[in-house]
Amino acid sequence: MHTYRYETHLHTLEASACAKSWAVDYILPYREAGYSGIIVTDHFFNGNTNIPASLSWEEQVRRFCRGYEHAKARGDREGLSVFFGFEACFTEDEYLIYGLDKEWLLDNPSIMEWDQGTLFDEVDRVGALMIQAHPFRERSYNFGIHLHPYAVHGVEVVNGANDVVFDQRARCYAEQYGLSMTSGTDIHDVSKIGADTRGMAFDYPLSSIEEFIEAVKAKAHYTLLATAEHANTPPPVEPDLPVHLFERTDKKRRA
Repeated sequence: MHTYRYETHLHTLEASACAKSWAVDYILPYREAGYSGIIVTDHFFNGNTNIPASLSWEEQVRRFCRGYEHAKARGDREGLSVFFGFEACFTEDEYLIYGLDKEWLLDNPSIMEWDQGTLFDEVDRVGALMIQAHPFRERSYNFGIHLHPYAVHGVEVVNGANDVVFDQRARCYAEQYGLSMTSGTDIHDVSKIGADTRGMAFDYPLSSIEEFIEAVKAKAHYTLLATAEHANTPPPVEPDLPVHLFERTDKKRRA
């Protein structure tokens, strides 16, 4: 059966401080790699952004969306679907948000004052999607792992920039709590497109980000692009970092 591949985690030089490639440079390589589309998920203003906080809210949003808009314009010409998302950060934990758009951001400058739980409530209320990105990643700049199984729709269980064990832990966690699972490359550099490129393969071409959201929430009509190692869920060794698990009754919200 023919499937349609989509990159779900991608950063552009327009808005992400850690990116090395401009948005338009991703289009042809992804198309040539057999992908049907990409979702641009630049780091939001509370993460590793290169958008100056001194600008007005309207100008910040305008500049933030340029990566997506540039990619969309080129993708429309070259036959590659391009959808919008972003990656929000709460200290150590980060979340991929799908289904909010430029107009929503312009209308909601208070998002910068929200904690993790409030963001989830708002995302859920409007039918959008919130996925915790690489939840078990351990880096020198992280001091803990924060898990919110009741304030997230799903978990990125395959991440192209992760060690295998980080993804295995994420899959075990998602299975334990019955959360939806996603896969993405977390790509910052177009030269990295190749054998290690991740993403999701759908049974049908996606015509909108809403179709992506519907499938992920239903846990249906897609498979994860992963190596055999990343797809396994052996009993995991405990992480080196402390794990903070926020249960349903926990009133504390992550700022």
